[in-house]
Amino acid sequence: MQLNTDVSRIKVNRRLEPFINILVETPRYLLKTVDQFSEFNEVLKLRADVFFEEYGIEAAAKALDIDEFDFQCDHLMIIDRQKQKIVGTYRVLCSKFTDHFYSETEFDLKNFIQTKEIKLELGRACISLEHRRGAVLNLLWKGILQYAQKMNARYLFGCSSVKTESFSEAKSLCLDLKIQGAHSNKWNIQTTPEFSIPEFSSIEPKESFIELPPLLRSYLKAGAKVHGDPAYDASFHCHDFLTILDLKEMSSLYEKKYFT
Repeated sequence: MQLNTDVSRIKVNRRLEPFINILVETPRYLLKTVDQFSEFNEVLKLRADVFFEEYGIEAAAKALDIDEFDFQCDHLMIIDRQKQKIVGTYRVLCSKFTDHFYSETEFDLKNFIQTKEIKLELGRACISLEHRRGAVLNLLWKGILQYAQKMNARYLFGCSSVKTESFSEAKSLCLDLKIQGAHSNKWNIQTTPEFSIPEFSSIEPKESFIELPPLLRSYLKAGAKVHGDPAYDASFHCHDFLTILDLKEMSSLYEKKYFT
């Protein structure tokens, strides 16, 4: 993950106008596509507040988290209707509108990207701590899958961050995923040199429990697979796992829950 707080250095290459409009309501929350600059600004502020605090990053200007991809995508946001406050967000880059993805900064995705099916890259998942509950995660899933249906997308993909700096723990997690059948080398996805772990194949796994982030756990339950070796992000003290969900192979439980 890379954070940037200097808005002036980001080239704005399109208007903040949604490609797809999404609206999902519950008694407590509302999920919608960002379509106003005031909403966009609040989304960027929420991301910076959560990411800087949770990843222990110190910055001179703790203001906004923004990069060039934020102007190539749609932003989903969740509003707490009681407090009229944005409490969650997710950004979606669709292969119909771009051929340049954030995940490519950490992984070589050429074999995957070249396939003809429509893909959605999901990133910058962010939920305020006090709202991290099943209802909000369910709402994110509904919004994402509604977006996928409207775009006729086949794949969801993105970087899933796991908070550990230990190469041994990352290796152990990879082995566990392989045992569970949740690991794949289908598209021969490799890490880029900047994020690769030297001689990862020869690292001894560490026998310790790693708590997976709720969103990654949810993806795996839905039928997603982690591809290749993880990328090591020294700046954020974590390992990123390239995660792909083929919606044609989605678990029947998730399909019934969110597609029917």
